[in-house]
Parts: sequence; structure tokens; C-alpha cells
Amino acid sequence: MKYPRFNNQRPAAWDLSMWAVLAVLIFFLPLRASAVALSVDDSVAAEFRTVKITVMDESGEPVQGAIVVPRILVSQNDLHYWDEEAWGPLPTAESDPEGRTKIRVPKRTRDQKRILTVHWSVSHQNYVAAVFKSNSVQPSVACQLKSGRRIAVAAIDGQTGRRLQSDTFAVLSGHTVGEKWTQAKSGILVSDGVATSRRMLRIVHLPPGKPARYSKAIDLSFYQEKPRIFLRDVAVHSGTRIEGKLDDQVPRPVLQGIVSASVIQGKNEWYDMAEIRPDGRFVIDHLPQGEIVQVTASCENWVSSDPTLAELEDAGMQEKASRLQRSRVYPQIIRLENDVIRPVVRMEPATTCRIEVMETNGTPIEGARVRLIPYQGSFDGRSHVFGHGESTRQRLLSDAVNVTVQQRIELGIARDVRGRYTASTGSDGIAEITSLPGGPDGSPAMTSFVVTHPNYFAANSGGLGDQGSSRAALYSGRTTEVLVRMEKK
Repeated sequence: MKYPRFNNQRPAAWDLSMWAVLAVLIFFLPLRASAVALSVDDSVAAEFRTVKITVMDESGEPVQGAIVVPRILVSQNDLHYWDEEAWGPLPTAESDPEGRTKIRVPKRTRDQKRILTVHWSVSHQNYVAAVFKSNSVQPSVACQLKSGRRIAVAAIDGQTGRRLQSDTFAVLSGHTVGEKWTQAKSGILVSDGVATSRRMLRIVHLPPGKPARYSKAIDLSFYQEKPRIFLRDVAVHSGTRIEGKLDDQVPRPVLQGIVSASVIQGKNEWYDMAEIRPDGRFVIDHLPQGEIVQVTASCENWVSSDPTLAELEDAGMQEKASRLQRSRVYPQIIRLENDVIRPVVRMEPATTCRIEVMETNGTPIEGARVRLIPYQGSFDGRSHVFGHGESTRQRLLSDAVNVTVQQRIELGIARDVRGRYTASTGSDGIAEITSLPGGPDGSPAMTSFVVTHPNYFAANSGGLGDQGSSRAALYSGRTTEVLVRMEKK
């Protein structure tokens, strides 16, 4: 079997060296969580119900020490995170030797909406974290955990060779809820159970007030199905600083400029974002050197263009060119080759969508809420709302797991893009949303939209448009007009 190499050394197998002994101690000493069931004062909310949860392994045997948390509560039309003001502290419970535990959850939200479903998060150091749900009529529910393998990593400074003893994080391909890594005093980073399907790993060093540093992406498929992996001397190095700008055809000062960047290596993801200064320049400090970054940018009345075939060929991605025929924006491709790069992002005129909302008799409707959802593609197959921004660094530093969308925005993890594409109709029944991505003649950007009003509903059962459609065709540099008819409730 061939092993990946880091700093000219082969990752250690389990042996009798000091490293292995240390790893074994970390892996097999019990790391019991201190979570306990928390009581909720009945005076905080009117009614609670008790749900009994049984946690089992794949063979049906009880799992002791699993941590259970009510992650999301669902009412008729909304998702709710735990409301501590109304319901008291977030309850956490640990399963007993029979795999059993119980937690009280509220029957209604603060505004008296009936809670229909509870999504539970379950974690254990030897199993893959899981989410399962129960409905309002289930007094008891069972959760089955899958065995996971544990990973230990000893990271070193790529220049000095010194062990990094703090501020290191692991980023795995794929996604799971409640993934947990612990850094021991020795500096070794240890995971809870993770699925063997998550094969790409990157170690990131995030010293306070300094740029991020990265290891190479590590392919864990070299270790096949091994339940324990110990990687030593994984070197982290400085990344590439991006000092970019928008092309010169965009008038200065640039207004409301934002740039989004994503690095994808075998589904190992790293996201970052930055504001664009009035002079059209932006800085992202730093991204993993040697990788390829996908970049989109937007500002008032301008959006980034699709990548050229030459760019895709230079990055060895020419087979991806067929995706550009789809009617959505795709990111430009930039190689992270040096310590500093200064790319110029090509831009093109944006489009405007003018939506007129009226009653079936032609009377304009004031106060209708119009929201457009312009999507951008990416070459790893995922889609986001155009202008999507996310910071993996802030997510890791904030240790954010069970947080609301608004909290993600406040923590700097995500950017609020909904407000950019939302407007209300005036007395003339018209709402305009600008700075939207469009497409050329024959291949417009197809954008979904939603129109709502508390006193009206859509006149067409098939959708919200005057032809029974809730999609609009947007052309670069032009205004698209859409008519929506609604009926009084």
C-alpha cells in the first residue's frame, strides 16, 4: 500500500513508538462529556411533553454515554431553534447503560404555534453524529448510530518543524451535524467518530490575528476501512494572499461590492468572502496554496462573467465547459500559485427585474413582498444564491453548530444575501430588484421568485406569474418585466 507523504515522511502506522503510545492513550481513554439533563421551569412556558429516546448501535445494542440535544423544532411553516427565554436552558441528556434518556420539549412556540416535529442531534465519541426526528404524537423514539473511525493528527510548523500545540482545526470533506474534534495539551488533534466515506482531510492553523495556514489535502482512502488513523508531522504552510480588483469597465466608486471564494479539493471545502472597496480592490488573506479557487463578484449594476474556456483548460477543467450552457452564473477560476496573486475579475452589466403585482381586476397591490432567488453554479456541483458569502475560518473559530441563520450572520460566518434580492411593492404595485445576474440572448439566467401578501394569494394554481410560472428570464444589461396577479383571501 502506498501512503501520502507529508514533509518527506510517511504517516505512522500503529507501532510502539512514543507517538503511537500517545495516540493510543488519547483514543481509548474515556472522554465522557459533562452534559446532564437540564430541568426546565414550567413557569417559563405553558406546556411541555416528555420524549423518551433510546440510542442503539448498528447491531441493536444500547449505546451508553450518547449526548442527545433537541436541535430544531418545526411548526406548521417555520423552523425554530431552542428559545431559552421562553423555554429555559437548552436541555442536554446522556444515555444510560440501557441506551435510554428523556428530555422535555415545549408543545408550542412563543407565539403559540403548535410544534409538530423535533429534530434531535445525537453524538458519541465512537460513532458518527446523527440527526433524527420525532413527531408530536411519539412519546418515545429510537436512534441508531453508525460506528465511525477516529483520527488523531499531530501537526507541525512547515518551516520550523515545531509541534503546533494550539489553534489547529480539521476540515473533512462532506458534512455532518455536531462533528467534534478535541485538541489535547500535547497539541494532538483527535476526532470523535467520523464516517469512512469522508475521505479528504485538511489541517488548518488559525493563530489569533494572523493569516490561516494549511496542510495539503490528505486522502484518507489510503487507510481503507481502518477504525483508527494516526497522522504525525502533518506540516502546515502559509497560504496565498489574494489582492484582486474588478476590471476597469466598472465605474468607480464601486458600491455594495462583494466577492465570494471557494476552494474545493475532492469535496474538501474552504470558503471565504470579502467586501470590495470603492476603488474596486479586495483582499482575501489567505487561501490554500497550490489549489484552485472559484470566485464570483457583484456590485451595484455589475456582476462577474462566466469563466473562459482558456481558464478552464489552464486549470485542467476543460471537461467542465459543458456546464456553462446552463442558464446560471458560474465562477471564474484562479490558480493559487504564489504567495501573493493579483487577479482581475471580469465583470459585465447586471440586469433589473421589474415585478408588477395587481388584483385580477387590474388594481395595483401595495405592500406585496417580492423575493428573487438568483442561483449561481459551481464546478463541484453545488449551487448557492448568487452573492452567497461564507467564512470557514469564522465557523471554526466560533464553534457554531446549533445556530440560527441570523446568528451565523452576526458571527461573521455567513453573509445575508436575502435582503439584496427582496423588495416591496409601492402604491403603483411595482417592485424593482437590481444588480441581478443575467444571460445572453438565447440563454437567459432563469431566476425563481416568490410574491406574498397577507391579504392575497396567487391567482394561478400553477405558480405566481401571469402564465402560471414563478420563474423569470433575465438578460444581461436589460430590464425584465413580470406581471403577477393575485386574489383577495
